[in-house]
Amino acid sequence: MAELEILADDGNLCGEAPIWDVEQKRIVWTDIESGLVYEIDAAGEKSIINKDQTINGIGLNHDGRLVFSGADGLLVWRGQNDYETVFSEPDGEAVPFNDMIVGPRGSVYAGNFYWGANGMEKEGGLFHIDVDGSAKVMAEGIVLPNGLGFSPDNRTLYFTDCGSRKIYAFDVDEQSGDLSNQRLFVTVPRDEGIPDGMTVDSEGFVWSAQWFGEQVVRYDPDGVVERRIKMPMKQISCVAFGGPDLTDLYISSAGLNFENELAPPGYDFTAPNIGGPLYKLKVEVPGKLEHRAKFS
Repeated sequence: MAELEILADDGNLCGEAPIWDVEQKRIVWTDIESGLVYEIDAAGEKSIINKDQTINGIGLNHDGRLVFSGADGLLVWRGQNDYETVFSEPDGEAVPFNDMIVGPRGSVYAGNFYWGANGMEKEGGLFHIDVDGSAKVMAEGIVLPNGLGFSPDNRTLYFTDCGSRKIYAFDVDEQSGDLSNQRLFVTVPRDEGIPDGMTVDSEGFVWSAQWFGEQVVRYDPDGVVERRIKMPMKQISCVAFGGPDLTDLYISSAGLNFENELAPPGYDFTAPNIGGPLYKLKVEVPGKLEHRAKFS
């Protein structure tokens, strides 16, 4: 396997949600704790494209805009202070979102969470937000929702609850986008890291970043570990495919020490090499392009 390359070494406090924009040939990601969204463009230039907002997840819209999920709900974004709120406060209660993904119909799936300084304040769930802004709850009882990914045939959605160390699979209704048949795909052992962001490659294998685990794990469609990629930092947050042939694996990490009870037994919070950079790794299996939202 090729050597791991550092693309951006600016010490992201909580780098997350890298996504490849094939039309503009750029990689976009967020540093959640710093309230910044970055891009590296086709010329290799890095810049801040949004600031002063807590953005946890990023998607692509059909018209070139970005879709953000975060503390303010679900937004369609054009530029700094230039965005529209798609979904925010049903029944007058704010719904903060963590990670998100765009589905094959152009709608969005996003996990909501209520996670404070002392851990979970109440359980979250998984929302399906349609192109008209209407929404349904697809799953409840989620501790800390995180990475999502579609199988190549779009018939299965994978969804991570890192708080319970589980990755679930759902059947996807082609017409409505509704989810059914929730089932366990993977439970990550207590002595490993916790499953965080994820993606699915063109062969239908799931790539999961392991926070605290110093590795990226590739699972086959039956949930069996196919490989483990050892990483030089502990807090691996997310993975995404990109590049000209979709064989560049972008890997985000976090440099702020997040001490909590989800760490494996005996985990050393004082150890060096926590994380922070955005990495790129050439792999032999291509990924697949992410869907684009159809918000007007």
